[in-house]
Amino acid sequence: MTRYRWILLVAVVFGAIIFSELAEKPALTNADKVHRIADDLACPVCDGQSVAESDVPIAKAIRTEIARMVDEGLTDSAIRADLVSRFGEDIDYTPKRSGLTGLVWVTPILAGILAIFLLASTLKKWQGGKPFKVVTIKNRRLPVLVFVLGVPVAAWILIAQFTGNRGVNDFSTGDIPSSTRTLLIEAQTASDENKILLYNEVLVIQPSNVEALTYRGWTFWRTGNSEAARNDFSAAIEIDPTYPDVRVFRASQFFADGDYEEASENVIALDALEAPPIVWDLLSNSKLRERIASALAAQGELVEALKLLDSGILRDDEDASLLAERGWLLANTFETNLIEAAVESLDAALILEPMHPNALAYRALVRFVLLEDQQGAESDIEKFEELINPPELLVQLLQTQGLLN
Repeated sequence: MTRYRWILLVAVVFGAIIFSELAEKPALTNADKVHRIADDLACPVCDGQSVAESDVPIAKAIRTEIARMVDEGLTDSAIRADLVSRFGEDIDYTPKRSGLTGLVWVTPILAGILAIFLLASTLKKWQGGKPFKVVTIKNRRLPVLVFVLGVPVAAWILIAQFTGNRGVNDFSTGDIPSSTRTLLIEAQTASDENKILLYNEVLVIQPSNVEALTYRGWTFWRTGNSEAARNDFSAAIEIDPTYPDVRVFRASQFFADGDYEEASENVIALDALEAPPIVWDLLSNSKLRERIASALAAQGELVEALKLLDSGILRDDEDASLLAERGWLLANTFETNLIEAAVESLDAALILEPMHPNALAYRALVRFVLLEDQQGAESDIEKFEELINPPELLVQLLQTQGLLN
């Protein structure tokens, strides 16, 4: 029996491998299970991207549907079957056991049969060319027979298991090329030149990738290629008009071009979307909405300017900057019936942020110039003077009216 100990050792190892691969590995959470299923389904309208990777609306809808079915307790196979019935068999990366894809399952069997013949030939050589005898339980060749039969079976199970779970980005060798998500992440920290190269690579894999189009356009815009930027922004909106990032970038582009109406329309469209916090922070920090509104009012489009500001206030009624800008635009009409509304907006802004520089400066000017409230204006100026590094434009505005030295 000593002679075959190594064979028994190999059999034990193969058995352990088979058990580890076939043993059920349940997802830790429902979210893990949703991601696992989505990662093994192809996006119906994308090229080379899974449902888990894609950000197009249909992929988001499928992920939502998967989450619903997972929460309802449906099995993976039931979820797959439901989605295949809706979107066709091409959505499922797991190969079928019939037709051409059936070769994936037949090939391991053929390989196993070949392995048996090769091993039998080897055993025959071990016996000095004598015919191979049928072993019995008492025969020492039983471990050899187990080995001969076990290896092909193990090979079939392992190959079938790995092939059935292979994703869209896997090669037969097991190598995994960079996915579009990986490329997009790399682009975030790359130089402008390399950003464009990485976005180009993503768009070769998936021409409909809205994120790549949007951020390639933004990179073009920042590096002075305005025409290429416009083309990318337009293409991104045509593919997915609900992608928030492209709206704020395109609004910036239109504002720089002097097309304030189009800039306003894109910001208002953004207000209707569920944008991530970073997009709202970008809009707020750049004061883009306020600048567009001010430009519209300056060219006589006060109604459009107020519409833009009110859209933002409706989304966030605690935005002191928008309330202050609204009050200032109303005050600049010098219409008696609008002055009260102007003061209300400025008061509301200062209730939210008592030391908001714009609201303090604007209310001081309204009180001093329009309401002839000298005492109220001085009170606002005193608070304004307590600010550290107030905006220079506000300082100059107050100085022109003699409210600051």
